[in-house]
Amino acid sequence: MTRFVLEKNGGPAYRQLYVQLKDAIAAGVYPPGSRLPSKRALAADLGVSVITAEHALALLADEGWVEPRERSGVFVLGRGAAAPMRRAALEEMSLPASVPEDFPFNTLARIMRRTLSEKGERILAKSPPLGTLELRGAIRRYLARSRALDADEEQILIGSGAEALYSLVVQLLGRDTVFALEDPCWEKIRRAYEANGARCAALEMDGEGISQHALDGCSAGALHVTPYHSYPSGITASAERRAAYAAWAAARGAWLIEDDYDAELAVERGRIETVAALLPERTLYLSTFSKTVAPSFRTGYLVLPSALMERYRAELGFYSCSVPVYDQYVLAEFIDSGEFERSLSRRKKKKK
Repeated sequence: MTRFVLEKNGGPAYRQLYVQLKDAIAAGVYPPGSRLPSKRALAADLGVSVITAEHALALLADEGWVEPRERSGVFVLGRGAAAPMRRAALEEMSLPASVPEDFPFNTLARIMRRTLSEKGERILAKSPPLGTLELRGAIRRYLARSRALDADEEQILIGSGAEALYSLVVQLLGRDTVFALEDPCWEKIRRAYEANGARCAALEMDGEGISQHALDGCSAGALHVTPYHSYPSGITASAERRAAYAAWAAARGAWLIEDDYDAELAVERGRIETVAALLPERTLYLSTFSKTVAPSFRTGYLVLPSALMERYRAELGFYSCSVPVYDQYVLAEFIDSGEFERSLSRRKKKKK
């Protein structure tokens, strides 16, 4: 087997492996039709997790370099086959996310009409800087019910989706802060932080979340975690590991960014205990409605510790909320009416 070498400071391990495998294929080391080393062989040879190797192979497949075959392995494609696959992958990536078939569209449409009727010209007004009190209040009540997270409306900030909120996080914590990320993680997280001038460090995961060994050796100023549905691994962090995240931040005076994207659809039942509930004074809690409601609702929210909210008001309070007040009024009513949680419950039952 061709030997691959991962550099300690060369970026995320999965990305280094992906690049080296791609270069080896392009150089003819692995000709069309040949089988690549298995994910377990790669993991054992490099001393990384199987998840890391699996993510590298998945990236190659997404770009059309290889084709996974069930029970046979991963095989290199010829150039003629790869090009259509790359085009197909790009086309698929450009397609809008779908709305679930059982989404309560009629209910949402009724709320929209009622909002137009009751709010009138107020829907044309500029949003308050943090977002409308109606939506922030609805989110506060929802988090208390479903996440055991006790927050005040004045700690909640509304923004236009995850990427905008990542940018705010960098500006709040400072571009000199090193952000530690799960490895593998959703690539947009790393790119958003780096685009805003921050440096990122990759922490390898095991079956329970970020490995304890990686956590113990981490000296970053902030740790970004997706405890309940890490993408692309699908790992849910164990209760012990979530507690370890909080202990790590408390011991080092570091910040935790808890990204709760998609957790509502990933957890089977019961109230979810957030990392933010374990360490509220050091945790920035972030989520969006783009998947749980609809892709057109480019609306997310950030729950800040009181000290950070004071900093936000002092240093970044000149920012306007970019989410239209109409969308905020509709979302607030959708949540407070109970339809949001009923919709989530139906979708989770359908997944079983």
